[in-house]
Amino acid sequence: MSRIVFLNPYDPKAISGGIKVTYQHAGMLAKLGHDVSVFQPAGKPDWLDVSNRVTVCDQFEPVEGGLIVFPETLKDFMLDLARTPLPGTKIMFCQNQFYLYSFRLNGNELKEMGFEHFIVPGPETARSLSSVLGLDNIHVIPNSVDTNLFYPRTKQLCIATNPGKWPAAKGNSALANLIATMLHLKYPHTKDVPWIALEDRPQYEVAETMGIAPVFLALSRQEAFPLTPLEAMASRCAVVGLQGTGGKDYATPFNGHWFSPEQCEEIVDCIATLLFDISHGAPHVDRMLDAAEKTAKQYSVNGTFQAVAQVYGDILARTAA
Repeated sequence: MSRIVFLNPYDPKAISGGIKVTYQHAGMLAKLGHDVSVFQPAGKPDWLDVSNRVTVCDQFEPVEGGLIVFPETLKDFMLDLARTPLPGTKIMFCQNQFYLYSFRLNGNELKEMGFEHFIVPGPETARSLSSVLGLDNIHVIPNSVDTNLFYPRTKQLCIATNPGKWPAAKGNSALANLIATMLHLKYPHTKDVPWIALEDRPQYEVAETMGIAPVFLALSRQEAFPLTPLEAMASRCAVVGLQGTGGKDYATPFNGHWFSPEQCEEIVDCIATLLFDISHGAPHVDRMLDAAEKTAKQYSVNGTFQAVAQVYGDILARTAA
């Protein structure tokens, strides 16, 4: 049994896919028999079910032969800690390469801090870290969709979206509000279709909303592996919107309608057409939903579990050697 510590120094009310996946990996490693803790001094998230096998702590003691898993947000306290020689093997779990690049740390600096391995959620991020920073020892552990939580319910005509990545800035409207407004201006008959923002909600509420929503507007932006659109696919939502960089790992012309951020009017036209086609039972919508659901099933919880076991097992074997 090895000691593994995940550093997650965020507010317990902070809701993000990265925090969710960190706790998922921690829980899986604990299930495999390792001594796993998550360093989160402010307390565990109150919006997430945390495995009772995982210890959430406000202090940690790294040990020789153990693993210390850092997030990519190396600033302030975390940067000081990363620069500190510590017993055990330092790993970076990079869930957003763009966050990492913003700290202006090159590959040599990361290696000098002692980072020996880099774990990422998809091939696009692995390619990027290798290309931009010249890193090696990059391991992919794919994200997954919990189909016990995200599945289709009885659909009610509405549009769900994740607006947080494109807020209002420098006079520009928040993208979700802009698209909704343009939809109502160009297609006034759509004004009665409700919009539901999936922000600051516990997982079960997000899952229930996706389950009933026939349309999901994806507004992913500069992400390593956008998970929310996949959860929408598993819920049989017709996905319209943006790939958010890492979405190119799974987005195809068959499983969704994908655009660039500049194509606001094209997105609006697509949503209006989808609302009409869904209301009239158009067969091509079901074909797209079938393809989307098939895509989501490729990212199973068991697949993530197997990857966690293999990647961490390999790292621990190298550490022991």
